[in-house]
Amino acid sequence: MTYSPPASRILVIGIDGGTWEILGALADIGEMPNLARLRSHGIWSDLISTTPPFTAPAWATFATGVNPGQHGVLNFIHKATEPAASLRNQGPPVNSSHVHAATLWDYLQDAGRHVGLINIPLSYPLRPGGDFAISGMLTPPQAPDWTHPPQLADELADYIIDLDYGRPGAALSPADFPSPTIMLDQIMLMTERRGFHTLRLMQNQAWDVLAVVFTGTDRIFHHFWHYLQTQPATSTDYLDTAVSAKIRQYFHLLDSIIGSLVRTAGTDAHVFMVSDHGFGPAARHWCHLNNWLLELGLLRLRNSGGSSILQRLKRQTPWLRDIAKRILPQDARETLRQHGHLAEAIDWSQTQAWAEPLYNNVGGVFLHHQHRFATGIVAPDAVPDLLDTISATAAKLRIPGSRRPLVHKIQRRHELYHGPYASRFPDLILTLDPDYAVVPTVGTSLITPVTQLLRTGDHRPEGIFLAFGPSLRSGRLHTPPHLADIAPTLLHLAGLPIPTDMDGHLITGIWEPDGLTQHPPRQRLPLPPAHTDALLTDDEISAVQDRLRGLGYL
Repeated sequence: MTYSPPASRILVIGIDGGTWEILGALADIGEMPNLARLRSHGIWSDLISTTPPFTAPAWATFATGVNPGQHGVLNFIHKATEPAASLRNQGPPVNSSHVHAATLWDYLQDAGRHVGLINIPLSYPLRPGGDFAISGMLTPPQAPDWTHPPQLADELADYIIDLDYGRPGAALSPADFPSPTIMLDQIMLMTERRGFHTLRLMQNQAWDVLAVVFTGTDRIFHHFWHYLQTQPATSTDYLDTAVSAKIRQYFHLLDSIIGSLVRTAGTDAHVFMVSDHGFGPAARHWCHLNNWLLELGLLRLRNSGGSSILQRLKRQTPWLRDIAKRILPQDARETLRQHGHLAEAIDWSQTQAWAEPLYNNVGGVFLHHQHRFATGIVAPDAVPDLLDTISATAAKLRIPGSRRPLVHKIQRRHELYHGPYASRFPDLILTLDPDYAVVPTVGTSLITPVTQLLRTGDHRPEGIFLAFGPSLRSGRLHTPPHLADIAPTLLHLAGLPIPTDMDGHLITGIWEPDGLTQHPPRQRLPLPPAHTDALLTDDEISAVQDRLRGLGYL
């Protein structure tokens, strides 16, 4: 068998939240000329994210090539298994020790390749091995061990891992943010320093594969999406020209850094550009899925009477056929008032199902399994019919005042996740219309307006993929790859075999026609995940939680 010679160098540029809707448009009109050149000479397409399209599971899947059921990460929180605690979103923030699968970097290092990693989310605590690394998102502020080797930190006095907004232990509010121009200056400084130090390390360190993730795009798309999306002419008067100029300056800076990185990598290097998810407008409505489960009689509240809320609502308001318009009965409101949090107001001894947000417009329905929970009441033989019933009723939900479906996708757990950790995930995953964000509370009705829009942009599944190099073709891929496909593709490009447990597939369409014929892919047995001692202190956990809260994720 002919083995594939390794690419001399591979540069991976992560653009957190990157979307061709914005980046492609900027390239087309000459605002990002370096990106435009890469795209015109490389192979590109959308890149499909995980479900949900969320930072934590997405970057973990990118790094491992396996689905969340194998690596174990579905949220920024390693959630408690007890139902009430899970509904309260209790648990420590995830870190690298919660990624229960070997990473792409582990395989490269096992083969003796020199690897540099900069700002990869969920990389703290840094795993052993590697040549040089700077940890990324969810690194506790003031952590002493955020670089490898440790002395590398001495060269990074002006480096910024992330930005902190909000107040310790408090919910985020508009008053916690600096002015838009100051926020953009902070994002630009963070990006400029990351680019500068990445270039310096590329020039001063030995490396075969280098990966760096830029998170400023995600922050800008979250907070300034209304400046980037198409606006009716009558609504643009509220946009500040100084802010618009700063946003333009940011993308000029990012494009300049991309160009410098590619030039420094060398003419024989292969360049991959990927994002963990895409972006679109933020939801303007909340969807209280637990209202719906209350109506179905599958979720029960304490002290709410013997008959199901569904039957009483039908008797009291027979003219209201739209579940989204029905008002929560007074006794249910009183129960919630008495207990404070829905988790305490639920009568778990009679509850068969409850719902939790996974991220934005993606929610999960958990069945209260006898074999899974100490308080569980759903017998194994009742599960199929119960899932069928919930699925059928979810398909009938409509956006208020229209015939459009509220729920776009209804998927069983096994359709999305498999592996030793999949059983911790919801039994049913519902993807709603993007304008409707799932919340864990019970509302006055199923749909309520967002009372305070903290961010104008939010995640979408379609991210960006671009590959450029001497052995790759150019043009557009007509079938977008999945995020899990990146790891096996990079390993093959590096001349290494692909682990048999990877869920991702080789992105065959990026090679010239005879590329894979001459150098067919090989396989190997998987490595065990590297062990990382990740006992964060209570203060570090609180600090990371505050950072997540300040970013709007808690």
